[in-house]
Amino acid sequence: MDLPNTSESESFTGSDGFLSRMAINDNKAGMEGLDKEKINKIIMDSTKGSRFYENELKKDQQVNHRIEKMMQQRAQLTDHQLMKSTLKVDKLVCELEKGCDLSRTVVHIDMDAFYAAVEMRDNPDLKDKPMAVGSMSMLSTSNYHARKYGVRAAMPGFIGKKLCPSLIIVSPNFDKYRAVSKQVQEILLTYDPSFLPMSLDEAYLDITEHLEERKCWPEDKRTHYTIPNMSARSDVGVEETETTEQLQQNKREETCSPVLFEDSSSPLHPQEIIQNNVVPHKEWTDLPSQNIVVFGVSAEEAVREIRFLIEKKTTLTASAGDFSNVCCLKSLLVFR
Repeated sequence: MDLPNTSESESFTGSDGFLSRMAINDNKAGMEGLDKEKINKIIMDSTKGSRFYENELKKDQQVNHRIEKMMQQRAQLTDHQLMKSTLKVDKLVCELEKGCDLSRTVVHIDMDAFYAAVEMRDNPDLKDKPMAVGSMSMLSTSNYHARKYGVRAAMPGFIGKKLCPSLIIVSPNFDKYRAVSKQVQEILLTYDPSFLPMSLDEAYLDITEHLEERKCWPEDKRTHYTIPNMSARSDVGVEETETTEQLQQNKREETCSPVLFEDSSSPLHPQEIIQNNVVPHKEWTDLPSQNIVVFGVSAEEAVREIRFLIEKKTTLTASAGDFSNVCCLKSLLVFR
């Protein structure tokens, strides 16, 4: 990690660990290629003497104290005790590996810059400007324009303003975020009724049973069509989206597939559906080819379908990954 290499900074803290704590954490999407040395200098210069600085210094001292205490305990252990503990841990690892079920398919869903994305959807004027949700004391998230300046979540707003003077800070509206989160969770429920929500914008779901059922689904159950220009509109809310679904549902007798957004990446012409021995609904034949999409039966296709349905219903995007269990998946996400 690039840190400000100045004697002044060192004299303030005397701790490389404190510098690491204060330095920019750029493991967020949209923060690639930042000038970390410049950003870290701004952070240090703008925080010295602040309550935030003093609080971070106090937390660093507490961490160092715990480390020192653990090292003292470690020094009191004999070689025999260390060997005994090592064998015990090795045995535990073997038992865990034997009981590890790698036959499941677990998906991690994470809404992209969720709070910021909701605010930009509802206020299109913010889309092309660096903005964040939070306060001068702390930011909850930032959009990708702000991240180019080093502004990110868990950063005080006053530091964000130093990094990006044109930063717009929007006060959070958790009632609105909960409403959008509920829309997303309604989609996830159809894939895993026992999915595990981690927060308003993040969840794990086990789609193993869904994939078994999906293998037997006819193609029309995996076929979705779009309404032109719907994805381009930022004023599509819950009520209007549901009304659209109700109107379309009245026209569909054999499938409950909801409408998807306009620029689906896997278009299928109505004539191709006929060639695949799937009789399309009459109105499908009147749609242009780019308005129809068919998803496959694999885990990758199911995940892609989840993301499409989320974007269709909320006009927001989500990232996703799959693995055999939650712990392995979370470890992989942290590593990435």
